[in-house]
Amino acid sequence: MPPELSRPLILGHVPPAGRELEIIASAEEAAALAARFGIEAVRSLGARLRLVPEQDGPVMVTGQIRATVVQLCVVSQEPVVERVTAPVSLRLLPAGRAATDTPDDAVDEIETGGQVDLGELVAEEVALALDPYPRHPDAELPPEASDPEENPFAALAALKGRQPPH
Repeated sequence: MPPELSRPLILGHVPPAGRELEIIASAEEAAALAARFGIEAVRSLGARLRLVPEQDGPVMVTGQIRATVVQLCVVSQEPVVERVTAPVSLRLLPAGRAATDTPDDAVDEIETGGQVDLGELVAEEVALALDPYPRHPDAELPPEASDPEENPFAALAALKGRQPPH
């Protein structure tokens, strides 16, 4: 099944001076992404990217992703509108080049085989940037959620306190 937001790119087609690229999701693509993400809606999704080839074949991709999504509040199930912004900084590696994973890598490297789907990369970045626990500003937790005595971990803590020291 093809990605919902497909914008394929062959690394060798990026000109030596680089290239500016704008990706904007259509209404159909946005609806398909909302279904994939399990959220109410993707109202808008766009990315401005700068692609610059480096020596020996990699392509550096930098830019910004912006999206407006609607999720349901984890407390009240009311719709919550969220504005997502995420910076992009990726190095796309040509065929035969393996990524180097070191702790001080400032840029994620992606092995591409010489071709990549920039739309799918943008979709993945948006998915990672979504609030996992959206909460409506007016939502209030039920009293049992804030009572420390009703917390299941309080019972465990009480049991731990009764154990003899080792």
